[in-house]
Amino acid sequence: MPMDKKTTKILFSIDKNVPSQDTLDAALFLSKKSNLSLTYVQTSDSTDLTNGQDLANYQSEFKRTHFKDLEYIKQDGPFWKTLAKVADEQDCNMVVIGAACVKPGFLGGGMAATVDAFNSAVLYLNAGTRWVAPSTIIMPLDGNSETRQKFYRVSEWARITRSKVHILGVSTPSDKEDERYVHAYSIQGQDYMEERRIKASIEEVANKHCDKVIIERSNDMKPCWISAVSNVEGVFKTSTFQLVCEKASVPVLIKTFKEISGMGGVGY
Repeated sequence: MPMDKKTTKILFSIDKNVPSQDTLDAALFLSKKSNLSLTYVQTSDSTDLTNGQDLANYQSEFKRTHFKDLEYIKQDGPFWKTLAKVADEQDCNMVVIGAACVKPGFLGGGMAATVDAFNSAVLYLNAGTRWVAPSTIIMPLDGNSETRQKFYRVSEWARITRSKVHILGVSTPSDKEDERYVHAYSIQGQDYMEERRIKASIEEVANKHCDKVIIERSNDMKPCWISAVSNVEGVFKTSTFQLVCEKASVPVLIKTFKEISGMGGVGY
């Protein structure tokens, strides 16, 4: 799915093991703000929103309560993989997910490997995340070119939510080359946003604990979202991505990392 394809519908699903209200509120907010259709995907591991009620009656009640039509898809299968499959089948490029964080094992895995199945963007709420409508989207950047793959999706949702973008450039301490790349990408990010009439600010720090910097800023700048690319190199590496997914108390807007074929860019 092209990285700059406009969002045309919202899918969401909620793991049985997490509270449902924050994810439901998030999905409703996104669909209403963007004026897009809303579809719930019930996998084998998802919460049954109907609670056994007749589906047609539930959909009527949902519309009366939330002033929004709800499409409902039941698809057996494991939570994450099934949701990614349905998103592809529905040609959907925004999926709101409320679920417990997937922990890595001895052979890898974890959140980066889990979201790799998605061609869509993901707005992720962990078990402790509280829904907030953002006034700021924090956009961390490191010295790896693929970190810029998030530019389009961040700009799209910044416009829809009327949020400003805070560009947080994080470089490796004492690495001047990395610092130069981070600075260059941060300026590119600011230019990209301002060309689209989105207010953007820049902050650059050198810190080996990227996750701590991001979480601290998210606590300072609430109500906000954190944006992330699930790339595996640079300061924002797999372990940092995992820790941000685990520790964030605000929604995380994830652009899954994709290899770019050909020359001349990284797809932002």
